[in-house]
Amino acid sequence: MYTKPDIELRLSGCEEKLDWAVVYANTNPVEIEFGCGKGRFIIRSAQENPTVNYFGIEKSGKYFRILKDRVVKAALSNARLLKGEAGYFIKKYVPENSVQAYHIYFPDPWPKKRHHKRRLVTPEFIGDLQASLIPGGCIFMATDFEDYFDVMVACARAYPVLQELYCRVITPEEANPEEALTNYERKYLLQGRPIYKAAFRKTVNGE
Repeated sequence: MYTKPDIELRLSGCEEKLDWAVVYANTNPVEIEFGCGKGRFIIRSAQENPTVNYFGIEKSGKYFRILKDRVVKAALSNARLLKGEAGYFIKKYVPENSVQAYHIYFPDPWPKKRHHKRRLVTPEFIGDLQASLIPGGCIFMATDFEDYFDVMVACARAYPVLQELYCRVITPEEANPEEALTNYERKYLLQGRPIYKAAFRKTVNGE
């Protein structure tokens, strides 16, 4: 009898790098989203791309409960979720050259200088991401916070292996909020805020 997989990954007692083929019971490419919130991006992406495996990480217990409930109701066999710290998870559990794409959308900017150390995106974090990307794999970023965006982009540009695909500003006048990737993007566009986006690709043999 077929049994539905448990979409929540629990790492208690796990000391080794993950085997994505075991996590998903297939060898399809894996994409990871940080801070999924209520799940707008990961649910839509998993529905539209059934041959891609999506892995969502959410730290907030409140949002994780909403996220998991929505993913379960959507009956997505290609989605898995983790409640936990993204940086620790990537460093300890994600194998090198195993992820097709990372999605970093609207991470907490921690705007006060004394709180900058709490930010998700740091040079070390981007280093861990590029190491775990497959050649040709991509990092996608978006935020409404310009100062943090500058930091995020600078961190990625510091790695020669990451080729910049684009770095642009989306103004509310040119965007349709209903086509936004995430709930935060939709909210900020409706509030009239510009959205800053960038993408980087891991080069293959320097090309």
